[in-house]
Amino acid sequence: MYHQMSIFDFIERIPQSEQDLSLPQFEELFDKVKNPVIRCANCLCQYCANNAEELWRKVEPAEMKEPCFNCDECQVYNGDFCLTNQQKSECVKFIISDYGAKKNRKRMRIIKNRI
Repeated sequence: MYHQMSIFDFIERIPQSEQDLSLPQFEELFDKVKNPVIRCANCLCQYCANNAEELWRKVEPAEMKEPCFNCDECQVYNGDFCLTNQQKSECVKFIISDYGAKKNRKRMRIIKNRI
């Protein structure tokens, strides 16, 4: 009945079942491809404005602020088995490119409020 008080006694705790399980950054922004033909389809680097490998194809030079060469060290991108798998689902330096924003706009739907 008597016990030492804790600072957390006054904080209302959320039950474990109601806590939001956060998704990786890639899955929050884009749909994951189940059986990709292109091996890098589920990598966050494909939609990053800082990706130096996608210059002119998916990223305009004006968008790039700080070039990232993550794909040069990636086994999946180069096919070199001496390298490690660098596929990213989260990245601190990620900035969405115009190409990635256009892909996201296709997923948006207008929800009308029915009263």
